[in-house]
Amino acid sequence: MTTTPTPGTDPTAKWQKLADALNALDADGFGLQFGDAMGPETNWRSTPYVYSLMRPDAPETAWDRRKKKWVVVTKR
Repeated sequence: MTTTPTPGTDPTAKWQKLADALNALDADGFGLQFGDAMGPETNWRSTPYVYSLMRPDAPETAWDRRKKKWVVVTKR
């Protein structure tokens, strides 16, 4: 399901929620890193993901091309 932002609305609050979530993970010692996966599993298309450099046991968040949304996945 793809949604289009309503024209004339200010998306700042949603971006702030994202910033707050990233800051909370960083404050908990996750050491967030942003990467770009590409290979046969992504049909050789660039696919962004976020992972923890400091917590190898932590899951990742990746863009799922089929679902067209961010999902939590186990480590690659």
